[in-house]
Amino acid sequence: MLAVVVESVPGRGFGVILNGISVYHEVVVGEMIRSYDASARRLARARQVLAGGVSSSFRAQVTPVLSFERGAGPYLYDADGHELLDYTLAWGLLIAGSCHPHINAAVRGQLERGYAVGAGHELEIRLAERLVAVLPGVDLVTFASTGSEIVQVALRLARAATGRDKILKFEGHYHGWMNNVLVSHHPDAAHVGARRPVPALTAGQPSAEYADTLVAPWNDLDALRAVFAVHGEQIAGVISEPLLANSGCCEPRPGYLAGMLETAHAHGALVIFDEVITGFRLALGGAREHYGLTPDLSVYAKAVAGGFPLAAVAGSTAAFAPLLDGRTVHSGSNNGSPVAVAAALATLEVLSEPGTFDAMHAHGHAIRRHLEQEARRFGIALVTCGAGSVFSTHFGLREPPRCYADTLAADHAALARFRAVLLDESIYLLPDGRWYVGATHTDRELQRALPAVTTALRAIA
Repeated sequence: MLAVVVESVPGRGFGVILNGISVYHEVVVGEMIRSYDASARRLARARQVLAGGVSSSFRAQVTPVLSFERGAGPYLYDADGHELLDYTLAWGLLIAGSCHPHINAAVRGQLERGYAVGAGHELEIRLAERLVAVLPGVDLVTFASTGSEIVQVALRLARAATGRDKILKFEGHYHGWMNNVLVSHHPDAAHVGARRPVPALTAGQPSAEYADTLVAPWNDLDALRAVFAVHGEQIAGVISEPLLANSGCCEPRPGYLAGMLETAHAHGALVIFDEVITGFRLALGGAREHYGLTPDLSVYAKAVAGGFPLAAVAGSTAAFAPLLDGRTVHSGSNNGSPVAVAAALATLEVLSEPGTFDAMHAHGHAIRRHLEQEARRFGIALVTCGAGSVFSTHFGLREPPRCYADTLAADHAALARFRAVLLDESIYLLPDGRWYVGATHTDRELQRALPAVTTALRAIA
């Protein structure tokens, strides 16, 4: 059983204790320049009434566990009054930044017309039309509220379409917190490479719920083909992040994703791209546009509604046939929420402005170049990998990782020290070294980020 405790140290920061072992104290190095006492007090208060003090277990990993007052564009303002330049973007949701005026206006307008109707409405038709127009190879879409939920919709469609039960996923990939896919996400070194699903370190996950889940190493076509050679007639679908954003932003090898499509289709299985992160981030058309590939289904969440809870599955008419002919169902009271759909339409309008993606990617690439150049100057082993608008920093590596197993060799303690100094320099970064760049980040923010990176690297050299 996993016991999680978040402890605060007034004036210094926070730590996370798993099963009695402190695993995140290294994030706070010595005496931090700034105090986060107000956030610490709020966390202590929250733990009296809010299980674990946070609403998501992942949030306990972002040490210190800050409490925020508000956001504005690319900035967040915490309970202690610090202004932080935000490169977390709420784990990728806020692609247009906090409180974007166009999104705010769209949401306010819809609030005056109604929160929910539990029936069809004009906005969901307009959003569906827009998604079909910008996502290559997409005929139809349907909506839900969260990434975890929409993955299950896609898996159900694949199973109903093929009449098969097994799903193939890849080591290091995250497809939500449901029991059937929360396996082999971040296995420890002893379980890396296991050809069976490795459950998450969490209680309440019956093995029967992932009995039909197969696992293979990613970026290895031979390994993929070997799984199909044994289980091909049983596999309903293959689900994959097209860019492994959840485990180091590992990029697919040339031809790997195309080979995945070819292999799966040769055995009658569907391919699902999990674009909860890459959707509307790699390009307006997501990974489909970026890589020039057409999977049977793609799932979207996070950036699609600029921070509001909305998710979608999109794909071919053939993939949606089981829903169209009544073989399966999709339901949910909040599906197509008018407020979230209004936010999504406004977000897509922001992202459709000429030059938006070029600017986002240029911003990210500038940070990556600076990180690598300054690391060389200070004699620090460091590589970056990913795309312009989402990438990861890996200390201790000389070559970009190609799969989750490669990331285990990184120097995680150096990353933690780096992130702690960045926080004192007012740069807010996720604990795994992932950077999210959005349409809200401008040259002004870049000129603030680059010197902070230099300071942090100099401090840990």
